[in-house]
Amino acid sequence: MQEILDKLINEIKKDQRYLDYLEAEKKLHTKDIEELLRDYQNKLDQYEEIRKYEPYIDNTQIKEEIKDLKRQISCNEDIIDYYQKYHRLNDFLEEITKIVFGNISKELDLSPYKL
Repeated sequence: MQEILDKLINEIKKDQRYLDYLEAEKKLHTKDIEELLRDYQNKLDQYEEIRKYEPYIDNTQIKEEIKDLKRQISCNEDIIDYYQKYHRLNDFLEEITKIVFGNISKELDLSPYKL
């Protein structure tokens, strides 16, 4: 069984969707993108800290800063490309999961959206 799983893993690692994902992920490790993501996370942390004082202070400025950073993130071509490749790979892996585990049980729901 382990041999079959190892073979499946190796085949997945050869798949173009996986290789594209790895390449897109590497592009995120630039100084500018890492700084942008770090700034965004720091602003979110600051907002969470001052949120408890919301009735007493004006937090409009930090909300605008977060909105601006989020806009920069959502417009960044490398980040967009990463998420597209991530979702494409994830869809592929979900299909493999359905194939591998689909015949185990009719009651086994492999849907990611069932609550």
